Amino acid sequence: MRADEALSGWDKVRWGMTQSDIDRIYGRRLRRPERPIRYHEARVEAALADIRLGGRPFVASFVLGLDGRLQQVLVERRTGVVDGQLFADVVNGLVGQLGPPTRQCFDAGDPRGGSLVWDGPVTTVHAQLFGYSADALRVNPSREIERPFYVPREEYRGMPTRPRILVRYHPTARRDLQGGHRRCRTAPR
Repeated sequence: MRADEALSGWDKVRWGMTQSDIDRIYGRRLRRPERPIRYHEARVEAALADIRLGGRPFVASFVLGLDGRLQQVLVERRTGVVDGQLFADVVNGLVGQLGPPTRQCFDAGDPRGGSLVWDGPVTTVHAQLFGYSADALRVNPSREIERPFYVPREEYRGMPTRPRILVRYHPTARRDLQGGHRRCRTAPR
């Protein structure tokens, strides 16, 4: 699927589905926490394990809004090998599916990190590498040995960090889910 085609959700789910709809699609493959996981005023009632990105397993969490409808899908890897090469493999897979990113943002969640963003007509996709050096999106390690992007940061705001990769899907029309990016630029083609 190319970026100019309407990606209207993630995998087999579409924006606005209920948890019952998601249950019908994935059935026993879903994993459920003891209690829903809260994200501000949203919640996750189920997740799908062993989603393959870059040849490695990730977990997809289905985020429901206050109305009980799907508003976001978070595809994350927090354990095992999480490094710059895996992030590059994930990004290359997204480029193969969606075309080149439309924006690069350097001030999302972790102010020393950044994200690549694909703005589609129906769905926006963000790819972010957390817990690594500031130049994760800008440094080519083969040319800049002193600041390779695969060196993990030890802490963030005084707390130990674990490197993780997050690919976030949400409806493009939901401006409140775009993130607090202040420093974005058009991604080079």
